[in-house]
Amino acid sequence: MKKFSAYLIREIVPWYFAGIATLVILLLTHILLKVLADVISRGVPPSLVAQFILFSLPAAFGKAIPLALLFATLLALTRLSQDSEIKAALLLGISPNKFVAPLLAIGLLVTSFSFVNNEVIVPWSQKKALEVKKSILLTSPESFIEAGSFFTDAQGRSIYIDKLDKGGKFKNVTVIQPGGSLGPSEIIFAESAQADKETGIWNLKNIRFRTFRNSKLVLDAKADTAVLPVRSLAAGSSTSSDLIFLPMRELYARLKNSSSRNSAEWTAMHRKFAEPISAIVFALFALAVTLVSFRNTFSLGLVSVLFLTFIYYATWSVANVLGNQGTIPAYIAAWIPVALYGFSALALFFVAWRR
Repeated sequence: MKKFSAYLIREIVPWYFAGIATLVILLLTHILLKVLADVISRGVPPSLVAQFILFSLPAAFGKAIPLALLFATLLALTRLSQDSEIKAALLLGISPNKFVAPLLAIGLLVTSFSFVNNEVIVPWSQKKALEVKKSILLTSPESFIEAGSFFTDAQGRSIYIDKLDKGGKFKNVTVIQPGGSLGPSEIIFAESAQADKETGIWNLKNIRFRTFRNSKLVLDAKADTAVLPVRSLAAGSSTSSDLIFLPMRELYARLKNSSSRNSAEWTAMHRKFAEPISAIVFALFALAVTLVSFRNTFSLGLVSVLFLTFIYYATWSVANVLGNQGTIPAYIAAWIPVALYGFSALALFFVAWRR
């Protein structure tokens, strides 16, 4: 049995690394297509682009680590079925139950690595990636921002720039500090701004500063100059980065210190556990599909395997959006993609056992 388990794992591992590489390339391509061509065309140093790609890798791995196991186990077990190796194993007296142990072992290993990556490596790498993005913006601000666009910084402020000039100069800048459901707490208007590449600050000129409390204006002041610290820019978007990139202790602190209903935070907290555990579910689902297809004398092709892999990603994407918006409960948004494959595996195991 030890030889059989080792053989089964050796069949899965090469497909797993091939799946990891494919998914990471696809995810990185999706990220880079948004900014890479424009960045290079505007003369941003290749070293900064390379650093951004490097620090973006762990986040891409975070999604690929469990999902690649679904791809790998389906392909590996399908190959065993097509070559009648499953039939030979059963004829030699190996029970279908004996397939479960090696698959659970590799599933637990992938789950553990996925959790460590999401909790330790990804938060660190995302901070570094945002620092690099800030350096890219200061080198060539117009490479990310178009006239009339919003973007955010690390403090959650929404910054609107009406016009852009080369050299880090902006015109008609509006900085909005959100204040929750009551509207903005602060609004700063500036006729012009100059980005300081060395210190990471903006020097504002001809400013009007407004402060609000309970949606009422309490301060309206003017000034000739001011300094605005801007860090960890998320240019070209008014949305914050994925909250699952935060360490669990920080995410828990945000939930504990907030009295409002934080759908996005709760969804991210549930995802911290659901996404790594999905690796175990995927391994068992692949075994269930193989046992049913083997007993019905048909096997999955590459297209079918890719389709089953895509279903998870599509379900995960839709559920995540709905959970962040509060349309569905956070625990449903995080766990429903995993539950879909888990219940399907149970149903298929039942069919295989009956036959």
